[in-house]
Amino acid sequence: MTYLGLHVSIKIFKSVLLVMSLFFALVGLIEIVEFGNRAGAGITSNPLTTLSSAALTAAVWSMDLLPISFVIGGVIAISDLQNHRELIVAKASGISIWGLVRAPLIFAILVGLSVSYALDPIVLRLNDVVDAQIKAQSSTSGTLNRRSGWIEQQNADGRYIIKADEILNTGDAMNGVRIFMLGGKNGDNRQIIAAQARYENYEWELTDGTISESGVPTKRFETFTLATTFSAEQLRLQLGSISRMSIFELKAQLRDKTITTPAEYAAQMRMRRLEALPIVLVGTLLIAFAFTSGYSRLGTSGTHIIYGILLGFVVYILTKLADRAGESGDINALLAAWGPAIVAIVVGTTVLLQKEDG
Repeated sequence: MTYLGLHVSIKIFKSVLLVMSLFFALVGLIEIVEFGNRAGAGITSNPLTTLSSAALTAAVWSMDLLPISFVIGGVIAISDLQNHRELIVAKASGISIWGLVRAPLIFAILVGLSVSYALDPIVLRLNDVVDAQIKAQSSTSGTLNRRSGWIEQQNADGRYIIKADEILNTGDAMNGVRIFMLGGKNGDNRQIIAAQARYENYEWELTDGTISESGVPTKRFETFTLATTFSAEQLRLQLGSISRMSIFELKAQLRDKTITTPAEYAAQMRMRRLEALPIVLVGTLLIAFAFTSGYSRLGTSGTHIIYGILLGFVVYILTKLADRAGESGDINALLAAWGPAIVAIVVGTTVLLQKEDG
């Protein structure tokens, strides 16, 4: 890596950091206001917890907006180099645009790998710690915001739906459970109500509840067992927040697994997206160079800058659309994650070749 390449990389890094800081500050302020609107919460009552939660949420958003930060930061940095004639001097000394691009592209790959495999897992773990503190404080003040939900399960006799008033941990324990059997082979239409449900070894163990069935008196039980075909990993994917799972957890749970459920499609898409992040950053940086590094007598053309930023946003939108298609299983997750990145690289390289080599 030449000193000039290092100089260009540092300039781009500073500009990207500036754009990310703006995104971070904006999202952080919104989160502080939102947190203060919750009952029994606010920056005055729990300043450290509030600021920590806002900062971590802002960090998650900043990482999600990293491709846009790279294209905008790249455009700003390259425009500054262009306006100070540094790129002209570099070309006059015999260094081509490809020699200037090499170091920033390596920098983009390293940033992408660091975010996917280091920064993202650290932020997620810190989020879990802060969420536990918020839950403890809410429980103490009597304003616990309980997590409820519906899940669909299956056993040898058919399907059934579980509605829980409160879901604990990763979904292996629930309070206030109501189960609706959906017919199945034997026309099972029972409704089961239980105070608690706990998952263990492909079974739900229900406690303190009743079983209602048309034409049959209601039965009470202290404990009742209901089989399920879902493993603990599938249950976590279905009930746990997939966006709160690191790439290492996703790889462990999806290894050698046939993807069949919507939750598994979403988990696979998040894993592929994290894997493809370095290449996405390379593509956005190439676009920044392609639309900003051209010679202009009066410095960088404002039209070129606008085109570069707009194309960066288009790549980001295409990436999000591909994410949605991959999460729904409409297209292969590998294609959905890597496709927009490859398109960005092809577009950026083609424009650079046309401008520099004709």
